[in-house]
Amino acid sequence: MRVVVIGAGVIGCCAALRLAEAGARVSLVSETGPGATLSAHSFGWANAIDDGSSAYYDLSVEALAAQERLAVDTAESPRWLWRRGNLHWADDAPGAAALRDTAAGYREHGYPVAELSPAEVRRELEPGLRLDGVAGPVYFYPDDMHVMGDLMLSAVLRRARTAGVRLRIGEPVATVFPDGSGVRFRDGESLAADAVLCCAGRGNIDLLAGLGVALPLLEPGSPQRLTRGLLVRTTRVAEPVTRVVHAPGLSIRPDRDDRLMLHCHDLDHTLTADSDALALADRILDRLPEVLPGAAGAGVESLFVGVRPMPRDGRSIVGPVRDAEGVYVVATHSGMTLAPVLAEIAAREVLGAPDPSADAFRPERFALL
Repeated sequence: MRVVVIGAGVIGCCAALRLAEAGARVSLVSETGPGATLSAHSFGWANAIDDGSSAYYDLSVEALAAQERLAVDTAESPRWLWRRGNLHWADDAPGAAALRDTAAGYREHGYPVAELSPAEVRRELEPGLRLDGVAGPVYFYPDDMHVMGDLMLSAVLRRARTAGVRLRIGEPVATVFPDGSGVRFRDGESLAADAVLCCAGRGNIDLLAGLGVALPLLEPGSPQRLTRGLLVRTTRVAEPVTRVVHAPGLSIRPDRDDRLMLHCHDLDHTLTADSDALALADRILDRLPEVLPGAAGAGVESLFVGVRPMPRDGRSIVGPVRDAEGVYVVATHSGMTLAPVLAEIAAREVLGAPDPSADAFRPERFALL
């Protein structure tokens, strides 16, 4: 079976690999290379997702298992998956109450959560953190992970090429044929297929619009959910952290060679198409010594502004495209968590084996909202 996969982010690359391993002849096509994708610059926190949907929680837990499977399958490449957990604390009573409720929800699911004192955190996990003024306990989620997206993409693509995946990077798709029989590039060339899998993030909007399908992703700046995000990679620091840290006003994860990846959820709310991203990055960096004194003096090595492919209800869109037999779509937020399992599901379904774990995430559900 010939399959064209559109999109060289983490979902497209993982899906191309799993399809090729299952015997499909796969072409992975993308206008931009993997290094320019949102996936390559993601914060990369992989965790169980408890948003009130049992189906989404179950999918995310299976995604963590799929991360492990993918890490084993790409073990010949530099390590990209780290199983060191996530620390989270508040600095006021309302924040502490919210974290307590969140932890209680995870415990009801059986997902492990520990409550630690600041002294225990510094003694046993992260000695470099400043933990003055902590309200309530520090919550530790030991099963959370973090992913270095650029290394993950390189590892997956290396294995995909070995499995026979053909890469066509820098060739934008203009048209997806509605019967799944292939695609036409903007230069007029066509590529034949038996099925087309659209994994192009927000690029799926234009791909499916040509089929008369309106993909329900929120626009940048939507008041419904946060879509824009700014990620900052620091220069080398003297005392990095070793796991994901969610401090009040600043999220940190380790990056390669004693660098850090930084994100501030509250500043994302101020981000517009006209924002001075470097000025915002400096504001993020100013918060770092308050949490990690040993990182004082770090600079901004790089920054990335991205727009999340956010479905209208916040949950993944996975399945065949209505009235376009042979065309399949995957679009989601939390792609770095979910990509390995969504790739496995999509590969099975494109090759003809329905997967009931995706039934709650079909595109058709939006007609009921």
